[in-house]
Amino acid sequence: MRILLVWPRNPRAVLSDQLSCCEPLPLEYLAGALRDHHDVRIVDLRLDPPLAEWAQSHEPPDLVGVAVPYTTNVHVARAVTREAKRLWPDVPLMIGGHHPTVSTEWLDGFAADWVVAGEGAGPVRHLVAALESGQPVMPTVGLAPYQARAELRRITKPAPASLNELPRPDRSLLAHHREDYFHSIYRPVALARFSAGCPYQCNFCSLWRMTDRRYLVKEAERIVGELNDIPNRNVYVVDDEAFIQPQRMLELADAIEQDGLDKRYHMYVRTDTATRRPDVITRWAQVGLDSVLIGAESMTDNELDGYHKGTDSGQTRQAMDLFHSLDVKVRANFIVRPSWDEADFDRLHRTIDELGVDMPSFSVLTPLPGTDLYDEVRHDLISDDPELFDCYHTLFPTRLDPARFYERVAGLLMAASNRSGGGDGPGVFYFSTDDAFGRMVESVRQGHLLAEAQPA
Repeated sequence: MRILLVWPRNPRAVLSDQLSCCEPLPLEYLAGALRDHHDVRIVDLRLDPPLAEWAQSHEPPDLVGVAVPYTTNVHVARAVTREAKRLWPDVPLMIGGHHPTVSTEWLDGFAADWVVAGEGAGPVRHLVAALESGQPVMPTVGLAPYQARAELRRITKPAPASLNELPRPDRSLLAHHREDYFHSIYRPVALARFSAGCPYQCNFCSLWRMTDRRYLVKEAERIVGELNDIPNRNVYVVDDEAFIQPQRMLELADAIEQDGLDKRYHMYVRTDTATRRPDVITRWAQVGLDSVLIGAESMTDNELDGYHKGTDSGQTRQAMDLFHSLDVKVRANFIVRPSWDEADFDRLHRTIDELGVDMPSFSVLTPLPGTDLYDEVRHDLISDDPELFDCYHTLFPTRLDPARFYERVAGLLMAASNRSGGGDGPGVFYFSTDDAFGRMVESVRQGHLLAEAQPA
């Protein structure tokens, strides 16, 4: 079968693809699951021409899959499905991705036949086998007819080693774009996945709910094999938290060193994980750990308690000292609360300077679908537009005048960009060598205008 997988582009996104444009690793995993028996193509609409232009030089597909990677992509993904159905009206179409995995909200109006949730390799193989044989497609775990999407069954307790069962991603299909994918200072960059899931229960995060707090892992040999498939030196490890199992990470570091891999890694790590086992972080600094993202969230312990974070501000300071002693750059993310007043914003400015954060980033507190926070407050939100669930717009009333609130958020970004970052690097994580960062700041500054235009 000819299978076409499509990654959408959102030209209205505050964080544009001129500031971060990473390879669509989920589609490469799907391609890896199908490549032995099928002709799979990936169209990345951030870099490739529109579907109508692509269709002029390619035979019609037998199955189309459109990703809905994030809640903010719902509108653009819906438009892509309609365009695909216009081009190939009789071709079955499936949608899947993070948003359909955590929620069925805002999925009306898609020109879709099937919905895939969770790890897609198994459900998509099931669908393809039925279509190829001409047999009726029976719903299974992770796969449901679009019209019966509310009945979609999901894997609720995946086995801890289930990632070992996944195929290796097929990176060959996007080799022509390999130099175009980047993430902040990592240009070009490739994505890798060592584990999935998290045992903690932060109320603003959906990832632990997707795996029922299980931590899913791959064997070191599998990971080293996948890293050898990556031509890029820069590797962005997309794990929810890569260092949960310290002994496993020490063994992986040894395997990487023994293989002679020369990579630079950007990885997520909790502050308490790092401070509990500084020897693991030290070992990884020796094999290529270049920077980390820590969810500092707040330096106020009562705010951290409210997030069910399970960490305190003292651990953030200790972790910062540890990373800096190892010359590992720190991207620290801070949550901006809509309830803040002027003094709260001033305090965050001082905190960033006092901590010496190399590359700060900021997220407006957002009740993302699939989180405990969303379940608690969904009926109290000031907008129902999925594009505003981007962590740059508030979905709650603000204590400050909305225009002033967004001005202060934009000010955080500008102040960070005016600092000197780690070494000769930038002082803010998302930056650009042209005017893309300036457009992002201006978009944030004007956030109240877009929010005011949306019906509640």
